[in-house]
Amino acid sequence: MFRILIVDDEPFERDGVVYLIRKFGLDLSIAEAESGEEALAYMQAHAVDILLTDIRMTGMDGLQLARHARDLQPNVKIVILSAYGQFEYAQQAIDLKAVQYVLKPVEVESFVKALRQVVDLCAEERLELERQSKLQQVYRRGIQSEKITLLADLMGEGENRPLSGEDDRGELLRLNRLFAGPGVSEDRAYRFLMLDTRMRFFDTVDAGFEALLGERLDSEGSVMVLNEYQALVLLEARTGETERSLARMCEDLARWFKGLYGKELSIVCSGAFQDFAQMRAEYRKLESMLESKFFYEEGFVLFADAALPQLQSSAFAERAIADISQCLSRKEWDVAQIRFVQLFDDLKKGGHFSVIYVKYICSEIIRSLLQTMRKGDSDDFRGTLEAIFRTTALKELRQLMLDLFRECGARAEPAAPPEANHKIVDEVIQIIEREYHTDLSVDTIAERVYLTPSYLSHLFAKQTGVSLIKYLTMHRLEKARQLLKETNRKIVDIGAEVGYANYPYFCSLLKNYYGKTPTQIREEGRT
Repeated sequence: MFRILIVDDEPFERDGVVYLIRKFGLDLSIAEAESGEEALAYMQAHAVDILLTDIRMTGMDGLQLARHARDLQPNVKIVILSAYGQFEYAQQAIDLKAVQYVLKPVEVESFVKALRQVVDLCAEERLELERQSKLQQVYRRGIQSEKITLLADLMGEGENRPLSGEDDRGELLRLNRLFAGPGVSEDRAYRFLMLDTRMRFFDTVDAGFEALLGERLDSEGSVMVLNEYQALVLLEARTGETERSLARMCEDLARWFKGLYGKELSIVCSGAFQDFAQMRAEYRKLESMLESKFFYEEGFVLFADAALPQLQSSAFAERAIADISQCLSRKEWDVAQIRFVQLFDDLKKGGHFSVIYVKYICSEIIRSLLQTMRKGDSDDFRGTLEAIFRTTALKELRQLMLDLFRECGARAEPAAPPEANHKIVDEVIQIIEREYHTDLSVDTIAERVYLTPSYLSHLFAKQTGVSLIKYLTMHRLEKARQLLKETNRKIVDIGAEVGYANYPYFCSLLKNYYGKTPTQIREEGRT
């Protein structure tokens, strides 16, 4: 359906046009305006296919409106409606490329015929635009396919030939509009940007994306779509570029991409290259660096020339798996969870293990966990294994594993040995002694030691004979009592110092615990 905007300062005239459109079943969405100014405001906010306007109107006349409308929406079809048949009006309408010039009083049959011709013209243009769009897509897919084929050929051979050479594979360079043929200095250098998303995107882009990207990079280049999640950008390396300036460019690009498309974009930037062998080497570095993307949050910027993390022996991971399995066999759920978190931190900091190996580690831990739950032969293992291998980021895998630990721990009776429990309680006490003045709570402390709040409260009370919240309160109030006796600081400041910003509540706690007001405690210290 096409949209027609009817503009006339006479309501009766507009109503007549609307009546005819509806009576004769013209496939049009109707909008109305009673002045040229109102019509122009409407067109600034809405697309209009057909503008039907009277010439003589108060204020902006129809010809002035048509002129502004043509500037605003160049493809709009203009129909002039006028009671004046003078040549000068018709001539101006022709100059404005009006498709119809209808005289009043309107002859119904001629008017409807004229509107149908305009609707048919709109339909033909729409079909032509769709056809051109499809042709462009086919052409672009062909160009993309040719680029990828030629790139693959270069990656397979990689002789030490300058990129400005005239051999057959220079066609790839001409496709990218960067590498010209004869006469180009062999000192020119180029680089790759590998664009990577965790959600499919690049199979949906059109030529407009490449144009927008070129504008954003302020550099002529070319995009090669490798798959739904990755695209390779080839661009000229500039003299004086530094890692810092490149990082800033990539970070700006990632922010722009997220703002425009609502998706995170990770980027790996290659080193500069001047011949096919270097080109191949830099591309291999990109691929190698992307193998470690599992260990990074979305939206990272990496350099292919950066030193990769030093490979560690898998022995430490195997020891960790054994430790965790032993904890699980003794039903030490929380200790096993702590050990698992330590293992993952080690993997992230120093390891450059393959994604498959990290997921294998998790699958072995899950096997031990389910065997402890006596569900090792059930469908649970297969289902959990599938969930593990579907994860696309280390953070996602870590959370999945922690959720499983908590779920199994909640089903089973904790049975940690006294020495393990003592270590946890000692750590909690140290946290309280160091940070009693902050906004500590059972929940925040439990998160720090990787336990559920309920189990931590149970464990702490069992080991100390007092609840965790009571111990925290006792420690704070004892510190407050010392400050009241040993300093002249304001009572309200002392309350804030030990974690109680609410002065009345602080005084109430002291009264309930010591049976004395803050002032009485201070006076007691001076006697």
